[in-house]
Amino acid sequence: MKHVTRLQIIATTIIISLISCLAHCEITARWEKIKEKNNVLVFKADIPGTDVVAFRGVSDINAPIENVVSVIHDVSRIKEWMSDLKSSHIVEQKSKFEKIEYNRTTAPWPISDRDFVYSVNVKVDKANKSVDILIENAVHTGAPEVKSVVRGLLHSSRYFIKTNPDGKSTHIEVEILADPKGSIPKWVVNLFQSGWPSNTINGIRKIATEPNYKVHSDVAEFIKTL
Repeated sequence: MKHVTRLQIIATTIIISLISCLAHCEITARWEKIKEKNNVLVFKADIPGTDVVAFRGVSDINAPIENVVSVIHDVSRIKEWMSDLKSSHIVEQKSKFEKIEYNRTTAPWPISDRDFVYSVNVKVDKANKSVDILIENAVHTGAPEVKSVVRGLLHSSRYFIKTNPDGKSTHIEVEILADPKGSIPKWVVNLFQSGWPSNTINGIRKIATEPNYKVHSDVAEFIKTL
């Protein structure tokens, strides 16, 4: 009995570690290039322990880093570059570089809308002249589940932004591993999400390269440290 109990404990520990990694780790995987769409290289990766596929997009944007970071930071314009977004708001601003956000995405009838609650942490690397935005699933009393809306699980997402050597353009990498939950077949989810990297980067690109784009005051303040 003692031997069985010990095996159960070991098995439980492994399961807990896996769940914790899915919810809180950066996406570390063997990325496979699947296409190039609208000047964005798109990659996918199979992640053990989940049926959904992780996707990654890589590109350069002809705008300074402060513009790119500002677009991602500015919740007031998020609908302009995030596909199918119905609503979004900050649930809790913990600090200048950490917050909890909520967003709800629309879905065609008869599929229910999905919503997500997630933490956002910003890391600034002065030596590398880069900004790393790490996003993980979160639970918050200020964002309870909504009737008729399916609460999705955002395992992990990331926006890595770095100034290019020319000092004028910006390198950007985006990653996502998300499960919208519900009864939607996972192959449909993976097919739909394969367009996320190029749609996201090009949506950000469109705003960041606007003539006379005004950088958000929060970003203008800390970007000077780079």
